[in-house]
Amino acid sequence: MDSIAIVVPELLPVPPVRGGAVEHWVDEAARRMASPDRRLAMVSRPAGIAGHGTIEYIGIPWTPLERFFHHIKERVTWKNPLRYLAKIQNVFSYGRRVAKVVRDFDVVYLHNEPNILLFLDKKAGQKIVLHMHNDHLSARLFRPFYRRALNKAHRIICVSDYIRRCAVASFPEYADKFSVIVNSTDPEIFRPYGNEALEALAGLVSLDPACRYLLYVGRLTEVKGVHVLIEAFQKIHARMPNTRLIITGSSFFGGAAKTAYEQKLVNLAEPVSDSIVFTGFLPHDKLRYLYSAVDVVCLPSVWQDPCPLVVFESLSSGSCLVASRVGGVPEVVVSGEDGILVVPDDPDGLADAVCDVLAHPEKKAEMERRGREKVMRAYTWERLVIELEIILND
Repeated sequence: MDSIAIVVPELLPVPPVRGGAVEHWVDEAARRMASPDRRLAMVSRPAGIAGHGTIEYIGIPWTPLERFFHHIKERVTWKNPLRYLAKIQNVFSYGRRVAKVVRDFDVVYLHNEPNILLFLDKKAGQKIVLHMHNDHLSARLFRPFYRRALNKAHRIICVSDYIRRCAVASFPEYADKFSVIVNSTDPEIFRPYGNEALEALAGLVSLDPACRYLLYVGRLTEVKGVHVLIEAFQKIHARMPNTRLIITGSSFFGGAAKTAYEQKLVNLAEPVSDSIVFTGFLPHDKLRYLYSAVDVVCLPSVWQDPCPLVVFESLSSGSCLVASRVGGVPEVVVSGEDGILVVPDDPDGLADAVCDVLAHPEKKAEMERRGREKVMRAYTWERLVIELEIILND
């Protein structure tokens, strides 16, 4: 394996200057895979900054037509057919150009966009590996296309067994191609910072030592259940008036357009608005301190969240995690041991769990200790890259 081209979806750049969970994942893994002994290229939208010295960056610039359709996609709801038309146009345009630049690489390593497989003309001896961070493959409308496209893939990696099971149910004929590599994080970056966190956050978020803080990190979209968290927080605040809620994120990434759902959240928070802070999108160099400074991290997803990085980042930071029992989350978190899992879309249950955690500091501290130990033992990037190299060299 002398050369690898890593390809991310059509929206965001790597290095991840505009955020994006997949782009962050790829950036972390690629830095650890880079070696003077092989050519490692990153194919994405141009980031506009210098990347890591041992990685080659191949930018696929936006065309005026792509920008026009992307502008449409940002401003219509998920139910509007124009959104899917815009997505198809952007993937088609991006995929054709990606196919040209990866033609001569030994391994083409695609992330989370199976449609790009349709544009690749696989040459003799070339391996194509697809890494699925979400459950896109089971979309019924596109299954006939994916069935043909997946034939080109040497292996298909999934971030959780939940994603693997969903994919195999849709494509049982490819079952032997699917494998799982669970997500990871960096415990040297996401760690308990103590007073250093408060100093780093000065001017960004004012933290009152007399208050207890809850944190949400992620996209502000309905499937993430932020509305459920705000409803639960109203109940929590009524029982524990010294609690505060910090909501961090945007509708998708840094610079993303404001949505009707975000306004709905602001309206929903109005009765306790003095106790809720919306920070907007924050980069990881701020998030790491915020994770460390709060008392509880809440992941209130109402969909089958595949394997969110928030789980690993909060556990690694020594913060207590209260999360919905959905998707791949129970594959990592053992409820009552290193976090708390609750029924999704249940504000009362979420409120009860958070209040119970805050009322039992010794139990909370023990879960936090176990959570960080688990990350350091089993969920580091070094472990992930070892598993990944085995598959890429298979």
